[in-house]
Amino acid sequence: MKSSPTGFPPRLLKTKQGAAYLGISPWQLRRLISKGEIPIVQMGEGARFLVDVRDLDGYIERNKITRDGY
Repeated sequence: MKSSPTGFPPRLLKTKQGAAYLGISPWQLRRLISKGEIPIVQMGEGARFLVDVRDLDGYIERNKITRDGY
């Protein structure tokens, strides 16, 4: 993930970037968004939507499972 001009990694990602972060396709990310499993950030009416890295991390944490013997 590239850093922003400030030197910090971006917190808000485009669909393709968010999908890459999760290791899934952009289509799969859009599906999770439409199901309400991942919220979006929209900077004004009609603007493209972005996903927050913290929400993606939360999705990962909520979907972790453990299995005995693995």
